[in-house]
Amino acid sequence: MEEEVYITPIHVRDYLFCPTILYQKHVRRIIEPETQMMMDGKEEYEKDKETAERRKSILGEIRIQAEKTLFSVPLKSEKYKVVGIADAIYWKNNKMHILEIKYSETKKPYPDHIYQTTTYAIMAEETLKQTAYKIILYYKPTKLWHERILTKQLKNHTIKIIQKTHEIINGKTIPPIKQKTKCKTCWYSKICFG
Repeated sequence: MEEEVYITPIHVRDYLFCPTILYQKHVRRIIEPETQMMMDGKEEYEKDKETAERRKSILGEIRIQAEKTLFSVPLKSEKYKVVGIADAIYWKNNKMHILEIKYSETKKPYPDHIYQTTTYAIMAEETLKQTAYKIILYYKPTKLWHERILTKQLKNHTIKIIQKTHEIINGKTIPPIKQKTKCKTCWYSKICFG
């Protein structure tokens, strides 16, 4: 019997950023050396993770009037074979909201972050047996708060992305290498085009 492979929302994010990077990192196991920006982001994340109080202060900055909040919530979808830990889930007006905290400086949300957060929402619905109302991205350095109602279309598109991510992780598909603008600054380009 074939062992079932679970992916994470980070795999989904990597797929959207570049399927070839997903393949290099998670199938070929070629890992980019950590940059200073990566280390700074991890350090910020660890500071926030140390205590739920810091995460509560993030919600306090935005003045969320939540009835209930859970932090670092373990989630799993048996249906789509995804596992992960959501940064925070809160309920407002009895509706479930999924919050992902990011440490990059940006003026608008990245599409890969939107689908990563939607993946958490899909898992939350299955784990907590409740419909998710919104996904939220909070970019801490710029204090950008982005909310999006979790529509059927957003969920369905994310499910297709999850399936494509599984195909690469399970070795059923090797993504074609496509030259893009972002390849110029990508560490993996020397492997892709070398």
